Amino acid sequence: MIETNKRTNAVRMIEKHKMMFDCKEESSMEGGERRNMEYDCMRDLLPIWKGDTVHGEFIFVLENALGELRPFRLAYPVRDVLCVCSPDASKMYEEGRDYRINGYGELEIVREGRIPRILWKDYRLPAFDASRDDQMAAADALGAYRTGDLFADREGMRAYQLAVTYTHAESDLYDIVPGKRERFARFLKKLTQEKKVTIASYGDSITYGWAASGMRDIRKPPFCKPYNEMMADYLRLRYGAEVTHVNCSVSGMCADWGAKDENVAGVIEAVPDLVILAFGMNDAGVFRPEDFLQNLRTIIRKVRNHCPETEFLLISPLLPNPLVAFTAGSSIFHYHAEYPRALRSLEQELSGVACADVTAMHALLLERKNLQDTISNNVNHPNDFMHRIYAQVALRTLLGKEF
Repeated sequence: MIETNKRTNAVRMIEKHKMMFDCKEESSMEGGERRNMEYDCMRDLLPIWKGDTVHGEFIFVLENALGELRPFRLAYPVRDVLCVCSPDASKMYEEGRDYRINGYGELEIVREGRIPRILWKDYRLPAFDASRDDQMAAADALGAYRTGDLFADREGMRAYQLAVTYTHAESDLYDIVPGKRERFARFLKKLTQEKKVTIASYGDSITYGWAASGMRDIRKPPFCKPYNEMMADYLRLRYGAEVTHVNCSVSGMCADWGAKDENVAGVIEAVPDLVILAFGMNDAGVFRPEDFLQNLRTIIRKVRNHCPETEFLLISPLLPNPLVAFTAGSSIFHYHAEYPRALRSLEQELSGVACADVTAMHALLLERKNLQDTISNNVNHPNDFMHRIYAQVALRTLLGKEF
């Protein structure tokens, strides 16, 4: 749980946010209102399983093959809408004019309204053009799917997403993350004593930061930081300690790359108290769980040969889009669903190691939401909303009930 004064401040932020959207007559936001939508650590990390308000949950607006705009379900049935806006908070949409909430608490898009949507013919393409960087071959080898990440100079698939802030009936539906703070005794002792700690992140493109809007290569509103940077911010605020974060992640890599001496050297050089070890998205298309684990063991052993007291937080990846392929007739989805079980076995095998099961939380969200609501590129990168979920799951694993 957040300390009383910080929790009170976070609640005040939510109340201010509610008041801000009592009037919904304007179609664009003034500068001050837009700033209130930008990254705020304590607000954005209020756990999805606590309270009655979800801030900035994403929806991807796609017309299906029949030309229908079916109702969109959010993580919870909506009780009251506080805001529906573009992901960068530059446009705000009006209930009745642009959307409505039906009797099931689902969001319905008004066809004649102003909310952008992508047509099926522009999403599911009849042929794959390898010269384009905004599409990928279909896993069934029949045509292609529109893709496209968020970059500094273009919106990609985010152009068809909405950010929805709403209230709902309180529920424990998403309270599924076990706390494992006993696995991080040394790290948490230093934090509570307000001593300087160092966190090293080591993983693939997700942990490098793609495609959080506030990552160093993007820097666009609402400037949501990557999940590991949000974690570091939270720990600074929560404990008042000096937290140094070093990111040694490289996009496109697997744990076999991470196990090589020349690559793990950067982690060792940081002398970390905690390593966020987060390979798996790319590995799962190639490596069986047993081989993946052996590469992680090698990384942990090499770090501990130099830094014997380092503790490790293993992050399992979200589930990628199984309908797209790096090569026609294949799929990027393979061992992803098996990896969390493998990571838990490593947790049982080694001291000072624990797994944050993002995969399980993502799978639970997908019981109500579309996959495209949670990813930025229609392939395998989390959007702002999902980066926040990553951070929430990781912090609950690390801190237990104190988060």
